[in-house]
Amino acid sequence: MKLFWKFFFSTSIISLFMFGLGSSIMINTLFQSSLKQEINYSFNENDILQTALNNELTRIYQNSNTSNTGKEAVSSFTSESADNLIINALTQIAISTSNGSIPFQISNSNYITVYTTSSLNYDNKLIKLLDNGTRAYEVTSLDNRYYIRVACPILFAGENYYLETYKDITALFQIRENQFQIFFYSVIGIIGFSFILIFFVAYWLTKPLKELANSAIRISKGDYDLPVLQEGYDEIGLLTRAFNQMSTSLRQTMTELEASALRQENFIASFAHELKTPMTSIIGYADMLRSKKVSQEQLILYSNNIFKEGKRLEALSFKLMELIVLKKHEFQMRTVSASHFFETVQSVITPILKRDKIEFITKVAEMNLQLEPDLMKTVCLNLLDNARKSIDVNGRIHFLGNVEKDGYCITIADNGKGIESDEISKITEAFYMSDKSRSRATGSVGLGLTICSQIIEIHHAKMLIESVPGKGTCIYIHLKESKPNENI
Repeated sequence: MKLFWKFFFSTSIISLFMFGLGSSIMINTLFQSSLKQEINYSFNENDILQTALNNELTRIYQNSNTSNTGKEAVSSFTSESADNLIINALTQIAISTSNGSIPFQISNSNYITVYTTSSLNYDNKLIKLLDNGTRAYEVTSLDNRYYIRVACPILFAGENYYLETYKDITALFQIRENQFQIFFYSVIGIIGFSFILIFFVAYWLTKPLKELANSAIRISKGDYDLPVLQEGYDEIGLLTRAFNQMSTSLRQTMTELEASALRQENFIASFAHELKTPMTSIIGYADMLRSKKVSQEQLILYSNNIFKEGKRLEALSFKLMELIVLKKHEFQMRTVSASHFFETVQSVITPILKRDKIEFITKVAEMNLQLEPDLMKTVCLNLLDNARKSIDVNGRIHFLGNVEKDGYCITIADNGKGIESDEISKITEAFYMSDKSRSRATGSVGLGLTICSQIIEIHHAKMLIESVPGKGTCIYIHLKESKPNENI
């Protein structure tokens, strides 16, 4: 027999034997564990029903003959009257679980069924094995279904009665049967997979030079994403090692070139988007100056805001250049009062929200914040602008600041359209838009949250997004290492 077939058959037989043995042990262990758990549940259900019946019988004792003592009342019961009392007590008991009512039956000392809620027809062999104070169970099948049958004795009016409960565990046996079916099909799959795997392993062991040649052809065609070839210690192994070094070097070079091109492309798009946010504020103030008469005081106020936003545009352009192109992640953080920071954001966004008839609610807990004001202002304005765009009518936006145990939390909440849960993880990706039709209408290109996430990362902060479609979105920015303002 050739070495190929020896390797094939020995590996296949050992793999199949170990897989079969391990799977059988695992399936049987899981089944026995689940069965034991179901038996415990069945005993618990039996105990609950027994306790309820004893409580009801005690109540009947007390009401049956108020002129006699308990012992006299008990002795006055005949077997027939005791049976009737038990039936009467059972009609007052209704115990249900998540799977429905508990099926049970009561038999007297002659092993004759007195009362039952079950359609099952079992023999009385189990209850004949019971003594006072003992319980018993059996796993049995009837009409192609499996049940756990639990029985216990009950002493009433000097007579022994037997309470039996039933629990359907057919699903447990079906699960085991399904697992064995999966195991059977898995064995078939493993046989086929083993044949294919061993065939390619043998081919790889006997044809390394051909593989090197094929890889060289792929590199010559521009395919640099090659898998690392197996290296040995013989002459072919030395050649493979040198080839791996060459392909790794080429792959790293191409990756760096692609990353550089992508950074430049992202910069152009991101920078254009970030220019739009302050420009919206400038256009808003300019539109108010153009479309209606304003007082001299308002003229100075609006002009001053336009000037400040223009200066912020200038500062923002340099900082975005550092952020996206130069990859400078160490910005100078400054101590800023929370109330002052919120006022600067509020002064920019309020006219825009008033124009759109959106209620704007702010509440600030005072604290000194460690942040880069222009960049964090860009984050807040972007999120507020996104909240504005998501609102149709009767809009309301909350802009809140709260002191936390380990920092400060900025919250922006709206009652807009909301975001689907499967889209929340994607909205910080470049160019991703959860509502493309709305984004086109508002001129968005899906880059604002990309910049926001990068700025938040620079501040070593965290951004959490919660949203319910049709109800709104709530965004939390958790700032770390903030210092309480004890002087304010």
